[in-house]
Amino acid sequence: MISVEDLKKELGSYTYEILTQDNDEVARRAIHKAKVWIEAMFMKCSKKPDFDNEIVKLAWMERTLYELYAIREQEEKAMDKKENAQEILSGILGDCAKEDKSTRNPLAFVKEGRLKWNGF
Repeated sequence: MISVEDLKKELGSYTYEILTQDNDEVARRAIHKAKVWIEAMFMKCSKKPDFDNEIVKLAWMERTLYELYAIREQEEKAMDKKENAQEILSGILGDCAKEDKSTRNPLAFVKEGRLKWNGF
């Protein structure tokens, strides 16, 4: 189980204060969101997580850090932590834990233009 104290040790007091605004509830929420993500990844692979496993704990911590950095809009650092968590879980779960970007919906559509613009 990851605790607020574990998070404080991982980050150091200064960084913890900045990311959480010294509010332990922010840290608890990030820990919870990361745990739900881990559970979802295991469910995707039809497995159950063992939160006492050191590798799972490491992925959980990385995902918790992602949640905190994302809250503070430190996107580059957040993405690094997100990728780390994904890679760590891939070591346990294999390819089913990897994000399949090929099945994502497109963000934009292109429509063929018209020859007549009616004055525009």
